[in-house]
Amino acid sequence: MVELFGKNYYINIDGITDKCRTTPAVDKTDDDEDDESTHINIFKYELIKMCLERILGEIDEVDEGLGKFGQEGTSVSFKIAFNTLIKNQILIEDDE
Repeated sequence: MVELFGKNYYINIDGITDKCRTTPAVDKTDDDEDDESTHINIFKYELIKMCLERILGEIDEVDEGLGKFGQEGTSVSFKIAFNTLIKNQILIEDDE
């Protein structure tokens, strides 16, 4: 596991689906009852996808001794993506 800001994190895959899920259409027919499809909000999905790409794409090494988000190498876009994923419980801190 990779350490980030002194803590270990993982991506909550089920959380992505839960955050992007929309309520199914009300006008379902009897044929649709066995349908196992998931309806997602494409805007939310794309926004979460962009945040994850930003987090996973950060190249610069970060000096852990400078404190959380105090590093010169951490960009504003990284900080916003990181905080967005934490707030929406997509990026979860590992307690182990």
